[in-house]
Amino acid sequence: MKQRILLGLLFLSFISFGQTKTVSKNKFFTTKYAGIYSYGKDIEKGRIGTILIYPETDSTILFYIELNRGAPSYNMGSLYGQVKLKGDTGVFYTRVDDAEIGCKWTFHFTKNSLRITTVDEENYCGFGYAVFADGKFKRKSNKSADFFYDLDMKKNYFRTTNPEDYYKTN
Repeated sequence: MKQRILLGLLFLSFISFGQTKTVSKNKFFTTKYAGIYSYGKDIEKGRIGTILIYPETDSTILFYIELNRGAPSYNMGSLYGQVKLKGDTGVFYTRVDDAEIGCKWTFHFTKNSLRITTVDEENYCGFGYAVFADGKFKRKSNKSADFFYDLDMKKNYFRTTNPEDYYKTN
């Protein structure tokens, strides 16, 4: 009798597991880019920046970037967006507050770094004076963060917050 109950419970657990929908971001091609990247070490000596990369689909990533110009003004900026990748390169574009020019960057990933470059002098990203993202970000972690805290210390989940909705509420 105990064996039948044990087998029944084991069978029930297999059936239940089979009915559970699990979505794993590990199966995305873009998972290899996931992680935390940064540049600069000392805000007193120059620019610093951190970017979180989240694999959204096989061809897209979500990112949250925070930048600071450093001493003496400590001007800063942040941006949340999506990039469509072809291989290890993608282009990000947005227009902030009906500005005449937009914010356009290329993202180029290598094994342990990300290079961001402004394209066509489209550098109005809504940041403070002389704050820009251009540079080589070194990978500090290859673990994908599920969320980020923005400059207002609001917790935002990548999986449930698309960039368009984020900017509608903030």
